[in-house]
Amino acid sequence: MATHEMPPSEKTNSAHDALDLESGHGLNLLDSEGGASLRRQISVQLTAEQFERLYLQPGGQKAKGDLAKRFANPTPLGLASFLLCLTPFSCYLMGWIGTTSAAAPTLVGAMYFMGGLGLTVAGILEWVLGNTFSSVVFFTFGSFWLSFGFLLQPMQGVATELGATSVEYNGGIALYLIWWACLNGIYLIASLRTNVVFVALFAFLEVDFWLLSTIYIKLAKASANHLPGLLKAAGAFGFLTTVCGE
Repeated sequence: MATHEMPPSEKTNSAHDALDLESGHGLNLLDSEGGASLRRQISVQLTAEQFERLYLQPGGQKAKGDLAKRFANPTPLGLASFLLCLTPFSCYLMGWIGTTSAAAPTLVGAMYFMGGLGLTVAGILEWVLGNTFSSVVFFTFGSFWLSFGFLLQPMQGVATELGATSVEYNGGIALYLIWWACLNGIYLIASLRTNVVFVALFAFLEVDFWLLSTIYIKLAKASANHLPGLLKAAGAFGFLTTVCGE
């Protein structure tokens, strides 16, 4: 019996139809005679740029530039706010221009608006930029100046109610400063991965916190021994901290 051979063009069309059927219905088509698979593998060459664009880059609309390039650096604002509180406070402790403890309420405004508000704003901006360490430092020290200013605010009457020389008032502040010294010690360890300036800043501030704690402990015990020297030493280490920040 005579056989009719299929033209090459029809063979090609039949193979394409088989591939379409297989891709559409998930069938594994086999040749009826030899059992050979009709599945065909097609390799496509992609450049590295095309591969990255297809598989590695996230979808959606791209952000217009990096956040660090779109916003100003908030670190100078945080440092300036901190220094404009600590510098006059340190000078007051050292007794410059004849200042005494009666001058403490004059710093409440700076503690609220420069220390509290300025550091909080800087902390928010650092958080937006993704700078975790700077954000946490600015937030916490902003809270410190707000809380310390609250204690010194005459309108709050904290010192009047408890007594400025009482064990409760001075002992409470001493404990508060001791735990701040512990937190600052953690910041000091974390700053070892940043730069020498921040390490020196937190180191001087650590000594300052412990000196201030000692002062309030002595006030709680009604002990005036070495108190003037401790006040000047605390002011000096606070001033050294401001020099590092500048």
